[in-house]
Formats: sequence, structure tokens, C-alpha cells
Amino acid sequence: MSAQSGITVSSTLSSSFAEAASLRGSIRLIIVNIENESLVLSHSIPPTDSPSEAGDFTLLKDLLTDDTPAYILYRLGDAADRHWLFISYVPDQARVRDKMLYASTRATISRQLGDSNFGDSIFATSKDELTPSGYLAHLASQKVQAPMTFREKELADIKAAEELDFVSRGTQARSSTLWGSSGANNASLGLEWAQDAQDALLAWCQKSAGRSVQFNIDPTSEAIVLSSSGPSDELRFPEDQPSYTFYTYHHNQECTYNVFIYSCPSKSPVKSRLLYSSSSSSVSSKASDLGVQIHKKIETSDPEEINDEYIASELELLKPSTKEAALEKTAPRFAKPARPGRR
Repeated sequence: MSAQSGITVSSTLSSSFAEAASLRGSIRLIIVNIENESLVLSHSIPPTDSPSEAGDFTLLKDLLTDDTPAYILYRLGDAADRHWLFISYVPDQARVRDKMLYASTRATISRQLGDSNFGDSIFATSKDELTPSGYLAHLASQKVQAPMTFREKELADIKAAEELDFVSRGTQARSSTLWGSSGANNASLGLEWAQDAQDALLAWCQKSAGRSVQFNIDPTSEAIVLSSSGPSDELRFPEDQPSYTFYTYHHNQECTYNVFIYSCPSKSPVKSRLLYSSSSSSVSSKASDLGVQIHKKIETSDPEEINDEYIASELELLKPSTKEAALEKTAPRFAKPARPGRR
């Protein structure tokens, strides 16, 4: 998962956890957050005078928020006990991209800090689950389950959370509109379409000849927004952020093809790559919902490789020799974005 999320444990967190896990450590819990694409230590709390290890769960109420995910490393037992409880806290009110980022980094932190240190794990979506009584209920439920390794337990927690989320969102989806935040194709991510984006895609579906329409995800609202719309020969692909493009390719006077292009440049921020990748399928299927067939879906990490001949080769419209030549060409036929400050 580290290669997918690009997140790594900071040196400060690594050394702090190593010290806390040693016999010299006198720490009850450590709270970890993701900041600037790194796993960092946010809080390190010593044990209280509580007679039981579960009693210190009361500390979490004031340390966690209702809309920010976190990992909690909770020591089980006294200072001489090296076993820890791994808690993945991803509240329902958290932003979609934060949920995905923490989900994709979950295995990374436990692996880099040492799986052998963690004897158990909990997945929580509310602070109400992280209480002394909640932890005791968790222990009681384990007694009736077959023994599992930490990794098996972690996978089971993820599956249970996904199933609960699927049921909840699926119920909402059945009563939503096509463009709603929980529409049939957006149920997994809750992405909405801005009004101008809706209008642009509808226009493209109704009269797409010779035109293209490109969309981005607004980082603040996490909604699909219109980036550009116009003649296909004026199409531009951003070089530093992902984009979705619906494009009409003209093979001849009688034959045209509708193409969906998902461009994700390697320069794009990690969070953007995760969000766009997970949303690509729902965006591309929107045209199908409107009755327009997408003949080809193209994904690229190098926008400069996209040109008419490349698209033709992807549609398998070229002869073999011509197709090989097209794939070898690097000069794009589409215009590149203007440099900052130039118009």
C-alpha cells in the first residue's frame, strides 16, 4: 500500500514509537495523523491512574474530532507489555479524499512500525465507539470468533466497514437524482456535479460532433466542475493535475467515436491521484446514463502522448505498421497549456 499512497512514517514518529515500545516507555497512547504526505506524531499521552487499561479510552474523547481521521496506537497492559492495539479512526463526517487516504495508508503504518507490535486492531467511525465500554464489548465479541492474526483481523475490519458503508449509501442512492451527491454512480464517493458541469456534459451528449469537454474535481467542495469546453482540436491537458475528458474522434465523414480520457500526470499530488482514480469509473459512466455510448476509455500518466493517431491506435483503426509508428511518436497534436503568467 505504501507504493499506492506514497505516504511514509516520519523519522520522529518512528523513533518516538520505538522508545514508547521499549521497556523504558511509559506511554499509553499515540495519535498519528497524515500531514504533508507523511505520517506524523500528533499526541503522545502517558497512562492515567485508571485501574484498568480500558479506562484510558476516556482520553480519546478530547483528543479526536468528529471530522478528522487518525490512527491511534494504544498500549495494552503496563509499561513492560510491548503489545499494542492499532485503532483506525475514520469518522463518517470526514472528507471523502481523507477517508481514501487513510484507508490506503493503513497497512503502511502498521508494517513500517512493525506488525509484530500490534496484537489487535479496531476500526471505528465514531468517537462513541472508542470508550471503555466499547473496548470491553470488542473484547467480548472476540471470544466468540475464531482466532485471527493481526493482518486477518485488519482485513475483516475493513470488509465490515465497507459493507456497512455500502448498505448505507445504497439506500440513499435509490432515492437520489442522477446528479445528486449519492446518485447511483456516485454512491461510493458522494461526488456531486456542479451545475455548469451538468450542462456541459448534457450539451456534449446531445451534440458532440467536433467538440470536447473536460472536467476536474474541486479540491474544496469535492464536486465535479467544468474545466473547459470547445472544439476538440483546441483541447489542452493540464500537466500538474488530473483531468477527465469526453472527446469525439472523427475517423471519417460517416464514423465518429466517443472517447473518455482520464489523464493523471505523475506530477499530480498524491491526494489528487487517489481521488481521481477512485472517481474515474463513476465519471465515465455518466455519459452512459445519459444514453451516449463510450467506445473507448483511455488512461495516461503522460498527457503529451495523447494525439489523434494515438487515439486511433487505441481504437484499433490503424494498420499494424501505422499503429506502431503512432505509439512511438511523442509530439502531441493537442495544444499544451500555456505557461503561468502567459495568455
